[in-house]
Amino acid sequence: MQRFTEDSGAYEHWLALNQDQYVINAERSLNPDNLMLHRASCHTINGTPARGTTWVGSYVKVVGTRTELEHEHPTARACRHCL
Repeated sequence: MQRFTEDSGAYEHWLALNQDQYVINAERSLNPDNLMLHRASCHTINGTPARGTTWVGSYVKVVGTRTELEHEHPTARACRHCL
């Protein structure tokens, strides 16, 4: 597992190399009530950010396998677009 909190470029690089992995999109506080699990290929957390110019900042990305992310963050909800 890896966490991206500041460097959107590093997150985008990870995405390019790991399209078969998973991403939790979360508030910086990692509020357990607001965690969303996505496939790395999901259009909502990949490509051009819908709001702003960066993927990280007010939100963080925790990345890895689905098993390890669900184990570490059991309250994460599945994205309705990709899972």
